[in-house]
Amino acid sequence: MFQIQFKQKSFDEILIEINGSVSVEEAVSVNKELSELLESQPLKNVELNLGGLNYLDGAGIAVIRNFIRNCIKLQNAITLFNIPDGAKRFLDRDQCSIYDGKNTLEEVEEPDFADQIGQGLVQLKQNAYEIITFLGSVVEAFSSGLRHPVSIKWEGFAKLFEKAGVDAVPIVTILSLLMGAILGFQAAIQLRKFGANIFVADLVSLSICLEMGPLLTALIISGRSGAGYAGHVGSMQVSQEIDALQVLGIDPVLYLVSPRILAVALAAPCLTVLADVMGITGGCLVAGFSLDVTPTAYFNQVQKVLEVSDVFKGLIKSFVFGIQIAGIGCFRGFQVKGGAESVGSATTSAIVTCIFVTTVTNALFAVLFYYFPRIWSF
Repeated sequence: MFQIQFKQKSFDEILIEINGSVSVEEAVSVNKELSELLESQPLKNVELNLGGLNYLDGAGIAVIRNFIRNCIKLQNAITLFNIPDGAKRFLDRDQCSIYDGKNTLEEVEEPDFADQIGQGLVQLKQNAYEIITFLGSVVEAFSSGLRHPVSIKWEGFAKLFEKAGVDAVPIVTILSLLMGAILGFQAAIQLRKFGANIFVADLVSLSICLEMGPLLTALIISGRSGAGYAGHVGSMQVSQEIDALQVLGIDPVLYLVSPRILAVALAAPCLTVLADVMGITGGCLVAGFSLDVTPTAYFNQVQKVLEVSDVFKGLIKSFVFGIQIAGIGCFRGFQVKGGAESVGSATTSAIVTCIFVTTVTNALFAVLFYYFPRIWSF
């Protein structure tokens, strides 16, 4: 007789225990029950505990092997615990993880400080190698696309541009309007003390066009497109669709990455223009209600202080931000290994990396604009 116990350890992790005996007589029943249980739990990390077995023959081993194959088919990561010694040599370690320890609750020894530094350097080297390889692949894909434009997936480009740009219009409009209003309120508190109410237009327009507009747009795109690309490409990696493209002779970078980078790079400046307009409008509303500055006087002052080069600088930054965000999202997606948990980690990592990289890049642009002002003035 056999007994199968099921436990949901977390939202993406389940534990299955098989107790009793699995012989020729029980093999069909065990296989059916395990298959039904597995089909009801797709994209989960599965732990199979065989410690409760008191008998396992060749038919039982065949059932375990079939269970592992079904896990792989359904994209479930599988780990086996407490495997009988005689059965280990019949299981393929490339298809599943086998825990050989005697006590699953045994405390793992923490590496010392020197080991942690060494592991960090090794990981840094590996990440640097992967980044350089990915950048080289992207440059090669764009070069190939310029030479052979037909090779790029243009039929999906319009949809990608719509998702990255048009679908982000409402959130960019609302947040930019609020950001302009906030800057206007903060300026009003100080400018009212000196009777310099009209200069609220200077502060809001320059702040929005040079810094807040491009950066706010980049943060919104990071949360929408960067995370979305990481999840989409990561899911394709888990389901082996990337491998299928390579088998068909299709370059995954040219097919997946190039259209996404191009779509976000073109959508980001368009959204930045919208953010600039709405941010300046938000400042105008606050100036009218709090500082008694008429819209005519406000926009006349904006026209005096705001130059075309100021708007152009913001658009350059947003274009670079778009390339970085789309590239980082796709790169994190290609790094996915395992099941649903790895896809979630890649999505989170993509957002954090996009925010960090865009902030650092924004600081570099600030230094560049300060020390080389003539290049950007026209």
